[in-house]
Amino acid sequence: MKYGLKHRIIGAIILLSLAVIFLPILLDGGARPQLPQTTTPIPAAPPKPELKVREPEPKDMPSIVKPAPTRDKWQSGLTERHDLAAWTLQAASFKDENNALKLRDRIRGKEIRSYVRQRPPFFVVYAGPFSDPKRAEQTKVQLKDLFGIKSLLMDYDPMADVREY
Repeated sequence: MKYGLKHRIIGAIILLSLAVIFLPILLDGGARPQLPQTTTPIPAAPPKPELKVREPEPKDMPSIVKPAPTRDKWQSGLTERHDLAAWTLQAASFKDENNALKLRDRIRGKEIRSYVRQRPPFFVVYAGPFSDPKRAEQTKVQLKDLFGIKSLLMDYDPMADVREY
C-alpha cells in the first residue's frame, strides 16, 4: 500500500511534466517562430606586400677550417668507425682476486700502468691503456723480460666494465 501511493504520485508528476512540454506545441499547430538570421560576409584577403631583399656581397674571409692530419692505419686517434683507438695488454687471468691484485701491484712497482677487471669467473690483469701501439709493444717486451709474462695486445674498451656479458 505504501508503494502504491508513491507510484501514483510519481506517475502524476511525469504526466504533468509531459503536458507542460507538449501541450503548447499541439495547441500552436507545431509552428515555431522564426528567428532572424544575420550573416556577416568574410572580407577578402589583403594583398601580399612585395619584399625587396638585397643580396649580401661576399667578403674575403680567412678559412678557419684546417685540414685533418694524415694518420697511419695503426697510429693513435680514431678508427674508421670513429671510436677511440687505444690498446691494452692482457697480462694474466686468475680465479683468485688476491693473486690478480698482487701481480697488478708488482707491475705498478715497475712504473707500468695496470688494472684488474672481473670477467666471471676470472680476474684479468691488464697493462695500459696505450694510445700508441709501438709503446704497447715496448711494454709487452718489458713484461716478458721482467716477469716472464707473454701478454696479448688487445683493443682497449673503456666501457667494458659497464656492459653485461
